[in-house]
Amino acid sequence: MAFCIGGLLTACGNVARLAADIRESSQQLRVVSGTLAGGRCPECEWIVVVLGDVRGEKLHNFRVFEQSGRFRIAALRDSRYLFAFQDINRDFSYQPGEPAVWHDLDPDQMAQGTPAEVALQVSSSLIRPAPAGLEDIFGLRGSSLGQIDVQLGVVSALEAPRFSPESATMGMWEPVGFMKAGRAGVFFLEPYDPRRIPVLFVHGIRGTPRSFAGIIDNLDRSRFQAWVLNYPSGLDLRALGDGLVGLLAELRHRHGFSTLHIVAHSMGGLLVREYLAECARAGGCDYVSQVVTISTPFAGISALGSWLEYTRVVMPVWRNLTPDGPFLRDLFALPLPSGVSYHLLFGYRNVATLSRSSGDGVIPLESQLRSAAQNEAVSVRGFNEDHVSILSNTELQRYINEALQRPDFRSVARHPRSVSPVRQSAER
Repeated sequence: MAFCIGGLLTACGNVARLAADIRESSQQLRVVSGTLAGGRCPECEWIVVVLGDVRGEKLHNFRVFEQSGRFRIAALRDSRYLFAFQDINRDFSYQPGEPAVWHDLDPDQMAQGTPAEVALQVSSSLIRPAPAGLEDIFGLRGSSLGQIDVQLGVVSALEAPRFSPESATMGMWEPVGFMKAGRAGVFFLEPYDPRRIPVLFVHGIRGTPRSFAGIIDNLDRSRFQAWVLNYPSGLDLRALGDGLVGLLAELRHRHGFSTLHIVAHSMGGLLVREYLAECARAGGCDYVSQVVTISTPFAGISALGSWLEYTRVVMPVWRNLTPDGPFLRDLFALPLPSGVSYHLLFGYRNVATLSRSSGDGVIPLESQLRSAAQNEAVSVRGFNEDHVSILSNTELQRYINEALQRPDFRSVARHPRSVSPVRQSAER
């Protein structure tokens, strides 16, 4: 009885924290979208900066875009300006003469949460001087980016507190607080090495990068370097997928790598497929090569449907996981970007005492093996493991190493982009 009461109190506490977090998010966060046009260098990246003032003392956010076209960027309720420029010399700084443009955001629209579409047309002349503080934009991460800060390129050990189970729980129930605490981002497990291909590991709901410890330990370090995405798993997967596009574009702009592989577990595979859809939509991410998903619920989790009918506060990601919801319905609407080789791995050992369905004890086989996912795969492989133990399977670890070493059939040139010298971020 005491256990039941304790569990109930914990659940109630989590729901209360989630409600407060969602309320804060809706009150403070905004999304500004529109188009980027102009410029004089088709291969050069764009940088969009969100500001609270014209002087550049209140820099709320920035994002790198690989090319012109559609853009989306997170802003705050009190954000007042956009400053966009094309980084011609790829030094991650604004230089006088680079094509740029100011845009004034409407205060009433920002307060109401309904900012209008923005058309940014860069030119060589500005309506006001460029904001200060844009000499090294990348260096601003972790120091002054408004209320929410996403880390990028910080070297961190898997044993770091940000990757703990407690941190993962916070990412589910307090996603905004998780990001405020500097726990979200793409982290390096060692200093960047331009001679080795990065492999990005993406965990599932309430997971952490530590889940991949066995796979990372057995990764061929002569060829590859491990990166990990640590994200608040309670957030909407569409927002997370779109955000990952910006983060990897920024890292590509900074380091100039030509190839990236991705390994994802469970719900992380849905995030990655949404990321790839965003890549296809924008015609970007030409550096992505081999993609491996493990035990991913491509057809959702049917039990969530009845749960959503009774819960008072809905975690955004729960809606993504409902089988008949719009997220899963549209997940495969766009094909994989050209050149991506996809490998689908699944588990079929059901050790759950309350479930007789085929699967890995958490995700049914019919969800892991959704036909749309199989149709995209160059290889499909099953393992006699449950949802968690599959990551420790030595045969799976060997298979992943082999998959990552398969020939690269991308049609794009594989020469790395030239980049200016950069400083290596250190752990905070």
